[in-house]
Amino acid sequence: MSKPRSRRRPRPGGPGAGARRGRPADERPRAPARAPAGPPGPAGWWRRRSTAARLGLLALVLLAVLAGVNVWLHLQPPRPDADALHAAILANRSGAEVTFAGSVTGDPTDAGGHEHILVRDRLGDTLELDYNLSLGRRVPVHRGDSVVVHGQLYVDPGKVGVHCLHTQTSPGCPEQGWIEAAGVTYS
Repeated sequence: MSKPRSRRRPRPGGPGAGARRGRPADERPRAPARAPAGPPGPAGWWRRRSTAARLGLLALVLLAVLAGVNVWLHLQPPRPDADALHAAILANRSGAEVTFAGSVTGDPTDAGGHEHILVRDRLGDTLELDYNLSLGRRVPVHRGDSVVVHGQLYVDPGKVGVHCLHTQTSPGCPEQGWIEAAGVTYS
């Protein structure tokens, strides 16, 4: 039994490919247009992706949303929290970032390039604010004035205070601090 001979077909792009069928070479038949694999638009695009690609895209979108929320939260100024301040004092948590509102108990004093301001919060804790005058302008407060403070708590034997009250901070001050008095922020 002999093997049937295979027919030799001309290559589709070869010379005279269309002419053999009675057409000029430049009028070759075109491949039929493909029908879309799914519905048009975003739904069809989504369905044409593999499950792994869809999960990856969802994870990427979720990560972007979480990053956006994190940035938004950090842009919000901290709110005064006397309870958190009091808990940090009781736990001797030096280095804790605190924000609180209080009233000035006496006129500020100067010592060693720092302005020292005594402040009592609404729970009765008295704190000393150590404000570095080489990093910021003097805070014009007097006895009875209200202030809002954000800085780093320190608890020493017999003394509780807040320092790191500036936008320019040292390596020991991870966050920028400030004092707000009469609607003006000093940092």
